[in-house]
Amino acid sequence: MADNRLSVRDRELFLAEPHMLLCRVSAGPGRGPVRYVSVPCCPRAYGALPCEDPDALSKEDSEMTERISLAGTVAVVTGAGRGLGRAYVELLAERGARVVVNDLGTDVSGFGKDSMIAEQVADLIRSRGGEAIADDSDVSTPEGGSDLIATTIEHFGRIDLLVNNAGICGSQLFEDATLDDFGHYWRVHLGGPVNTVKAAWPHMVAQRYGKIILTTSVAGLFGIRGQATYAAAKCAVVGLMRILAIEGAEHRILVNTLSPAGYTRMHPAAGSRLAEANGKAAMPVEAVAPAIVWLASDGCSETNRIYHVEAGAIQRIAIVMGPGFYDPHLTPESIAENYAKVESIEGFSEPGPFELV
Repeated sequence: MADNRLSVRDRELFLAEPHMLLCRVSAGPGRGPVRYVSVPCCPRAYGALPCEDPDALSKEDSEMTERISLAGTVAVVTGAGRGLGRAYVELLAERGARVVVNDLGTDVSGFGKDSMIAEQVADLIRSRGGEAIADDSDVSTPEGGSDLIATTIEHFGRIDLLVNNAGICGSQLFEDATLDDFGHYWRVHLGGPVNTVKAAWPHMVAQRYGKIILTTSVAGLFGIRGQATYAAAKCAVVGLMRILAIEGAEHRILVNTLSPAGYTRMHPAAGSRLAEANGKAAMPVEAVAPAIVWLASDGCSETNRIYHVEAGAIQRIAIVMGPGFYDPHLTPESIAENYAKVESIEGFSEPGPFELV
């Protein structure tokens, strides 16, 4: 069997990769200095940790869980003409969903238009026996968001799942970015979800059912150099999810956020030096799509959650609070003296929604 693990050189190239973790590596006692390399968020994908027999896992899972079907579900996916979005609609359709393939067909920076990008994917799905329509609305505008949902209702009569995946990317140091640069990213990454959800919300409220999936990024959650404009918009999406989940609960609308890692044209745009072939082998977009199907399924009742999905791994990301330090007469000096308690998250708690008093 071929060894698909990355070489040491390839792993070092991941230093510029947006979805990697920096890990401390030692050759062992007396064998050389400690060094740091960048490895995938899912170490099993690259041999850093042993991986269980996938055939055995598949057999065990099939015995425990009935195959998820999305027959009858109407799903809208933005940015579905390429990359992750395309993988999403293909698997959704394979599982029986009727899909709307939305893609404006821009370049990676968000400029230009090619309506054939969405049409080609819809054609492919139909050729496989699925139900799909193409849409090239610009969801970064209120009119585009409204048009997309109106087209969905006109063709399918309802909307059950809305996946906000459309995005753009580049690389720019904060000191070089203008407010217009930030606005360009906000309009797509935050404005897109606002516009589409605003249009879909009344339909989901009326049918007392709906699922919304937003897209964040490790760039916003943890930080990547040169990504201030992108990260600011992507982290704002998490705040939007929090409120939508709270306000949607009474209408049985569930809202979650995905932090996906799949190699797409965004990686070189963000400054990654990883070769395309290695990136696609290491982080296939198809490995993220199962999380979308699971979130869309009737058996999933999760809401207000963030999931990181990459190379066969899915992990929940949470914002937690440590026990901290308490002093009713808090002073700068008492903080300095007890900073170890302030810093520690051992025995953490995860706050729920806050209420004003």
